[in-house]
Amino acid sequence: METRGSNEPVCSFCGGKQLGLVMDFGDVGLAGAFLKPEQFAAEPSFPMRLHFCAACYAVQVTDRIPSEIMFRNYFYFSSSIGTLRDHFRDYAAEVTKRFLDPANATVLEFGCNDGVLLRPLAEAGVRTLIGIDPASNVVATIDDPRIKVINDFFTEELAREIVVRHGKVDLILASNVYAHIPDIQGTTRAVAEALHGDGVFAFEVHYLGKVIDELQYDMIYHEHLYYYSLLSVMNHLARYDMMVFDIKPVPIHAGSMRFYACKKSSKHGGSVSPAVKALEAKERARGFDRYETFVEFSSAVAAHRARLIELLGELRAQGCRIAGYGASGRANSMIQYCGINHDHLECMIDDAPAKAGFYTPRSHFEIFPSSVLDCDNPPDYLLIFAWSFFDEIRKRNEKYLAKGGRMILPLPELSIFPRAVTASPDAALQQGQHGTSK
Repeated sequence: METRGSNEPVCSFCGGKQLGLVMDFGDVGLAGAFLKPEQFAAEPSFPMRLHFCAACYAVQVTDRIPSEIMFRNYFYFSSSIGTLRDHFRDYAAEVTKRFLDPANATVLEFGCNDGVLLRPLAEAGVRTLIGIDPASNVVATIDDPRIKVINDFFTEELAREIVVRHGKVDLILASNVYAHIPDIQGTTRAVAEALHGDGVFAFEVHYLGKVIDELQYDMIYHEHLYYYSLLSVMNHLARYDMMVFDIKPVPIHAGSMRFYACKKSSKHGGSVSPAVKALEAKERARGFDRYETFVEFSSAVAAHRARLIELLGELRAQGCRIAGYGASGRANSMIQYCGINHDHLECMIDDAPAKAGFYTPRSHFEIFPSSVLDCDNPPDYLLIFAWSFFDEIRKRNEKYLAKGGRMILPLPELSIFPRAVTASPDAALQQGQHGTSK
């Protein structure tokens, strides 16, 4: 294992220096930093390396960008995605039934985005709802008097102010944000400060097991600093006298885990679910506490990159026009890692109106609304970077498919939809040289 010297990064969770390098992405643009042409010349780039900590088993990006740069003006609006709206409606119903007396409850969500989870909690009659998010342009869209919005980062100081004003919090929520926080120790202290003695801290993050199983290297970028296993979560929370008492795998974002945590003295602490114990044993058996596991992952990712670039090159050589679909952070991470450029793609397409007219970082693909697919001469192929929302994208673009358009799914297996019935540019895929066709 490569260990880090005194001038190298230390583990964000335990402060240890036993960091083994897993992947080095080189200098990349911020995955969520969409820009205009006049910004190209001054566009910054930053190193990005992924490490594994042998002391606490945390997998993390060690190159940090100030949160103010990444999140003050954000382009991700959760409510624009139907799959997410449905997911958070179900999530709200579950936690309300399981943990809350709505008429007397206080719920806080940090990283609340545009209120997609808080709104159904308001409909459930939760007395006090507090939404915290640093992205000014996103929280400005929350126009609901039932939600108290705080445009800031969730810090210990803010936690103390909230307790003074509203009392201890019964339920603290964090959805796909607990992996984004450079000062993860400070935020966890804020959780412990604000949480009621019998309160619950429920957070969803992309699950490390899915990243490994499905080669989801597109999830790795500066905004996503951490890639959680149960083992690493347990080690982290234990430092703050907290623990995981239940878990729930959820399919959103191509494989997330919902962790239910509490203070060790809580009424929930005495009843750890069998699912927690089973996953802990499974992760140890799979080597999530060993550096070698992640070296193997890195090698598999490099092989996938080679296959994807080969396929795009074959299609372009035969005169096919290709556009990307889904201008997300995941897309930009894959584009930059794989070296996808204008020789491979013509442009990007996205369903979020706020992104139209902007360009992707470093690669500088112009982003168009999905309505451009209604033209007489649409691209022959769409490279679906938002592959985790494929079912929704397929249904939304039935007219494009009916006209003969096709979609390339880069993950979890490189494939083309719909599957060809005769010889075609993707014949190699069907023969298993690039993966399994859908």
